[in-house]
Amino acid sequence: MNIQHNLSAMKLNNNLTENNKLTAKSMEKLATGLRINLGADEAAGLSISEKMRTQIRGLEQAQRNIQDGISFIQTAESGLAKIADPNLHRLRQLSVQAASDTLSSSDKAAIQNEVNQILRNIDNIADNTEFNGINLLNIPGTDTVNTPEITSNQSDIIFIIDRTGSMGADINRVEANIKDFATALQTEGVNIRLGLVSYGETNNGDQIMINPFTGDVEEFKGSLTSIEVGGGGDIPESGLEGIKEALRYPFRADATKQFILVTDAPVHDNYTADDRDGGDGLSVYDIDDLALSMSGQGIKLTIVGPTDRNTKEQLQRLSEPTGGNYLDIKGNFSTQLQSLAADIAGEFLPKENIDLKLQIGANAGETFGINLSDVRTAALGIENMKVDPWEEAMKSIEKLDAAIQQVSAERGKFGAYENALRYLYNNASTSALNLTAAESRIRDTDMAKEIINLTKNSILAESTQAMLAQANRKPQQVLELLK
Repeated sequence: MNIQHNLSAMKLNNNLTENNKLTAKSMEKLATGLRINLGADEAAGLSISEKMRTQIRGLEQAQRNIQDGISFIQTAESGLAKIADPNLHRLRQLSVQAASDTLSSSDKAAIQNEVNQILRNIDNIADNTEFNGINLLNIPGTDTVNTPEITSNQSDIIFIIDRTGSMGADINRVEANIKDFATALQTEGVNIRLGLVSYGETNNGDQIMINPFTGDVEEFKGSLTSIEVGGGGDIPESGLEGIKEALRYPFRADATKQFILVTDAPVHDNYTADDRDGGDGLSVYDIDDLALSMSGQGIKLTIVGPTDRNTKEQLQRLSEPTGGNYLDIKGNFSTQLQSLAADIAGEFLPKENIDLKLQIGANAGETFGINLSDVRTAALGIENMKVDPWEEAMKSIEKLDAAIQQVSAERGKFGAYENALRYLYNNASTSALNLTAAESRIRDTDMAKEIINLTKNSILAESTQAMLAQANRKPQQVLELLK
């Protein structure tokens, strides 16, 4: 028997501490209603539920956006309804009345006065139908919804390829996938011409090789095959000189222009003291000047290059001002070229002229476009409507028939918008509900189960306290031996 170390009491104290922790944890879960309150409770579950909470809140806001959109559309449709009836209907009735020769000139003059007043009413409704300060019915230039930016289907594409020694495998990968790249464009109806510029270390005497435009893919593959790699290394090379030569190509006037730079190293740059890139001064050209020149000529430069930070930052300064992409040279060339072909072909697709966009989802790009209307009298073709003489009354009837049809078409369009938004609202509501249920299963506590745990841990804590008291009295038995 010893009194220096009461091991029984020490073990019981550890148990009591642990039971108290578990009791406190159970009380926290019961107080918050959450099974996961801290990352330590369950790191993976916390991460997943936080993403779900972000989506849920986004969907809830999207539902409010959609409801605002429905109110917006209903306001516009209400204005159109007022223009149609009674205003346009009354105008047509007056035109029919004025077409009768049983009326005197003074009668027709009185009808014309009413017509003029109704025309002003229509313009007033169109100008004053607003939602949150946004005009709904006097938006000019909405006759054409789809306006192509480019009418030609021609594209001039120049590959600018680094031919230093380390590029052999990458050039072979371009060659292996160039036919599929061209086929993907031709399938979309794009008339392509391919050019090729290859460069090495021109400062060491390497010439820049230029192959003229060709529409023959096999001929272009042959040009790729003929590239002889050598020299170089992972040091700056003469890419700017290669781009400058590519700018000399005879582009078609109505063709889109694409440069594709394939390299595994940075480029020489005309360094100046105030230049932000810290170039090496081994080129007569400047990165920013060339980027500006390409952008000004409507040339989009896509770079297939390395991903190390310094090189990528330097090369991106060439591509970003032109609207081009930056692709990983070690990535999947087949997928990258197919994606690039889709981007090039996409430039010929009609661009939708959307007047207003609603965010109808929790993620970027989940939008709903609304085209607004211009239903002022000028847009309806009735601004100078006359009912006298008889011929003018006949013309007015025809114009009003067209105007009524136009307003009815706009009302139908807004009605379709409203129905679509109601479907989207239901979808967002269902998605939010399902995500909330999923997040609840991850994060919410099972109250009944946690009460059981609390009861168990409380009993254990109390029993451990009783045992600890017993263990602390045990060393006192030594005093009996001293008597």
